Order: sequence, then structure tokens, then C-alpha cells
Amino acid sequence: MKHLYFVSNNLVSKLNVIHSKETTFKSARKKTMLSKKGEELAISLIKMQVLENVEVVYTSEYFGAMNTGKYLAEDKRIDLVVDKRLNERVVGELGTNEFRYLKGMQEHDFNFKLENGESILDVQKRMEDFLLDALIGPEKNMLIVTHNIALMSLLAKYCNKGYNLYDHLILDYHDEVMFDGTFHEMDLIEFVYDEDKCVGFRRIL
Repeated sequence: MKHLYFVSNNLVSKLNVIHSKETTFKSARKKTMLSKKGEELAISLIKMQVLENVEVVYTSEYFGAMNTGKYLAEDKRIDLVVDKRLNERVVGELGTNEFRYLKGMQEHDFNFKLENGESILDVQKRMEDFLLDALIGPEKNMLIVTHNIALMSLLAKYCNKGYNLYDHLILDYHDEVMFDGTFHEMDLIEFVYDEDKCVGFRRIL
């Protein structure tokens, strides 16, 4: 059995960081730092008993993800492996639309995407591609630092899909709510694999 611990640290800094004129929105988004509380949550991973046997830390290319994984990796003196397949969903061209428009459309249609953006199924595919490579490695316990929507896309493959009274997406697994659109400071979900097959998962945070 292999235990994969997916974490999304959602406490990013609200500082007004000024980038050069050549910096794109996509690039600036990747450079967003963790807030002070986000850093504290990242450090707290070191003390979590469920993570005591982690042998490798994978993270997306985002600064916030790398800064979330670095403390555990340094503490255990293990590799921090950066993989762009763990990046957050590419939004694309919103135009005159608000972000909630994209959120609503994608929660109801996993194929929907904006120009130059990704659909939920696009993200799910690259997350699965990452897993195929990660699971053939020798490590049995892995910390995988990704992002809220990227993690949701993976959960969508295994969970029942429904909507609440506000028409927001809910994903549940064996009657446990795994995703409900509610803001969490940090998400930590354990996936258990037998060879390349997912045999179960649970929410820890």
C-alpha cells in the first residue's frame, strides 16, 4: 500500500507586490507568497503524526506550494520535487466576466474552459499523469503539495457529485463531504493506493 497525502495551503499573502511590467498575471500568480499564518501552517506539518513516515515531497511550481513543502522536507532531509503537473488550474481569458462566472460554469460542466484556460477534466488528466509516475517510485509515503481546484479535480473522479441549496458543487465519498466550496485554511487529504489503484481516501484537515 502507498499513502499519498495531498495538501493545499490556501493562506496566501495579501501584500500588494509590484512586479515588472513584463510580468504576466499567470507568472505573478505563481510567485504569490504565503501569509504569516500560511507559513505557520506549513511548519505545523512537521509535527503531524500521519506525516512522520513521508519519504519524498512533491510540490507545484508555485512559491506558496514550495514554501509549504520545504519545512517538512528540510526537517526530514528528503527531496523536494517540483512538478508543474501539480499547478493550479489555468484560468484563461476572463474578459468582462467575474471569477465567479468561471467557478459556476466549471462546477456544473467539468469540460467547460475559457480561452487559453483549462477545464476541470484537463486538470484531472495532468494530475492523473503525475500519479502514474509517482506511484511507480519506491516511496510508500508521499506529501504532495498542490492547490484547491487541482485537488478538487482529482476528487471529482472518485466522489459523488451534488449541489447544495446555493447551487454550489458538493463532492462526497462514502457519505463524507470531501469538497463543498467552503474555504479551509488548509486541506489535507490522504489517498491510499494498492499498486496503481486508489482503494480509498479520507479528509484529515
